[in-house]
Amino acid sequence: MKWSLVVVLLSLLTVANCNPFIIASAIGNVIGAIIKIIEHSEQRSVIVENHGRHHAHLWCASKDDRIGGADGIWVAPGASLGWTFHRKSGTQFWCTMDWWGQRVGWDVYVHNWNDAPKITKWHIRDDGVYDEWRGRKWRDLNS
Repeated sequence: MKWSLVVVLLSLLTVANCNPFIIASAIGNVIGAIIKIIEHSEQRSVIVENHGRHHAHLWCASKDDRIGGADGIWVAPGASLGWTFHRKSGTQFWCTMDWWGQRVGWDVYVHNWNDAPKITKWHIRDDGVYDEWRGRKWRDLNS
């Protein structure tokens, strides 16, 4: 990839007849394209683990993807649900869960969470839903 970038820049120099404004614009476009390629190739994962004593009925989705279809997915105690996706600016996943007569929802991945790891893990416990990377409680549950 390094050599292809050099070839592109050299060809732009000959086309631009060394005009600095055209060169600066072209370099900006090339750098923007490289950043976009890197962002779209970066994978992220979400894992929701059921550490509680009840089954969790989950519906998880983004604006483009639906995990488990319209019927959702039942996650037994001790089991987990996970998926991987390519990170883009604007990516957001959320889950809605039925838990022992309660319905709760929360964001499981948002593109601008700066402290979130590449594998975002969530723990469902009898008293609430927690993120693993900080141990924060996001939703209360009654069991």
